[in-house]
Amino acid sequence: MSKRYDEAIEVTPDPHAQLPVSFLWRGRRYDIDQHLSSWREGGGWKDRNFHRVLARPAGVFATGELDPDGFMLPPANGTPGAVYDLAFDRIKKAWSLSRIWD
Repeated sequence: MSKRYDEAIEVTPDPHAQLPVSFLWRGRRYDIDQHLSSWREGGGWKDRNFHRVLARPAGVFATGELDPDGFMLPPANGTPGAVYDLAFDRIKKAWSLSRIWD
């Protein structure tokens, strides 16, 4: 199941790979543990780069253990990460949170 958003976020990019390493949404920072995929939707007003990432609230540390599909398991306290779709609008030069998969 997913929830759609179109809310502005602040992104901290990796200066070498130009991929996001963390983002700030609704006053909370999220650390990105894994980049799952990237794609571009182009043409007209949809000139955006998307990044699907596995992220968790900052300060919630991952165990480093992986499930059978290769995704990080949540810590023992049950605070899960989630999959987020982040979008960079190449025309407006702005980031937004597009979708959360849970």
